[in-house]
Amino acid sequence: MTEFSHGPVMWQAVAALLIFAAAYICILIEKWDRMYTALGGACLMLILGIVPLQKALTTYASWPILIYLVSLFIISSLFQKTGIISYIVSSIVRKYRMRALTVIISLSLLAALISALLDSLMAVVVIVPFIIIASRKMRLLPAPFLISMLLSVHIGGAATIMGNIPSRMLGASGHISAGEMFIQLFPLICLLLAVVYLIMWLIYRKRLVAAEAHMRELLSIKPSSYLSPHKEFVLGSSIITGVTLVVLCLHGLLAWSPAYITASGAIALLAMNYKDIFEVIRNKDFGAVWHHLRETQWLFFLGLFIMVGGLTYAGFSGFIANRGLELSQGSIPFLSILLLWLNSFGTAMMDNIPFIAAMIPIVDQMEQLVETSTQPMWWALIVGSGIGSGVTLVSSIASLYAASFTYHDGVKLKQSEYVMVAAPICFVLLLISTLYFKLFLL
Repeated sequence: MTEFSHGPVMWQAVAALLIFAAAYICILIEKWDRMYTALGGACLMLILGIVPLQKALTTYASWPILIYLVSLFIISSLFQKTGIISYIVSSIVRKYRMRALTVIISLSLLAALISALLDSLMAVVVIVPFIIIASRKMRLLPAPFLISMLLSVHIGGAATIMGNIPSRMLGASGHISAGEMFIQLFPLICLLLAVVYLIMWLIYRKRLVAAEAHMRELLSIKPSSYLSPHKEFVLGSSIITGVTLVVLCLHGLLAWSPAYITASGAIALLAMNYKDIFEVIRNKDFGAVWHHLRETQWLFFLGLFIMVGGLTYAGFSGFIANRGLELSQGSIPFLSILLLWLNSFGTAMMDNIPFIAAMIPIVDQMEQLVETSTQPMWWALIVGSGIGSGVTLVSSIASLYAASFTYHDGVKLKQSEYVMVAAPICFVLLLISTLYFKLFLL
């Protein structure tokens, strides 16, 4: 028996859907602060009894993920002060002579590779600061850079079993080996990435041209001028950040929690900035403390996690999954295509992890009812999750982190701006994936 089979009564399930939809629209139009929107929606669900307070705080709030995200914010923000990222970006831009599309594709491919080999969130943490600074140096809008990168991260993460959390969950549940997954999905992933870059080139080829004056100005600046004059801080921060990232890559072998690893790195970097902290305490500048807490966006994440948890507990995701699967009537090819589209739309509308968690037990049950191989269903779930996660900025933890980091950095990538470009691209990717499945995987 799955959790969504014994949640609240029907009116609460309907209320959960309405609250989430209203909050989602408010986040999309960005008329109000999204932190208050998410917290307001979460509080409404708690007040109406849609999800129990204890379950919301112990199960759906996902404190390890919150600690992980906040710690990554701190590490990224403090490491930027060293100027190393600006130094590297400036060197890359000088090498490519301000060819923005070349920079976009290079950083996007790097993000896809990191996502496939390590983790999608790790790719975003590493690449987003580069993208923001690169777009600023070239005096160009960051949206095309970020859209291309996020689509690459999610698609690349579907290429290997270690690429992202949904891939790991589905690989383990479907008893899929890393080699098998790579052989079956790698050609499709390469095709989808090529399509993304082709569409991005068609959309932005005329708009991503740096002005001649900006080009001369930027190319005249030496990359070394961006480095912080405090060499001890640069060295110490680089060592701490580097060690943190290396240990994160090895956390599976070490059996250490990523939350505790990043928290240790964040605390160490804060310790290196003790003078600034003491200055805030001495001046009793509590407004600055609240400002920095808001910048981490942890309250937004908390509210969003509780709302998504409310949907799961109310049975909405499970209901959609069950009704969709009933339409297949046992046909594996039809079921696989249905899962591809259903999973894409489901992960686009809510965080991909709880939706995947709701789909897995249903596919497990379907495996017991059919005699033929059900492996195409697992491929469909993996590819659908990779495509759907790139549709909006609230479809995955990686997208949420990227959006929140740009918000904190003053860039503020708008949800509507992102969806207008990403959603049509993802629809094209779904059509191509459907054709690929029919020709090669079914």
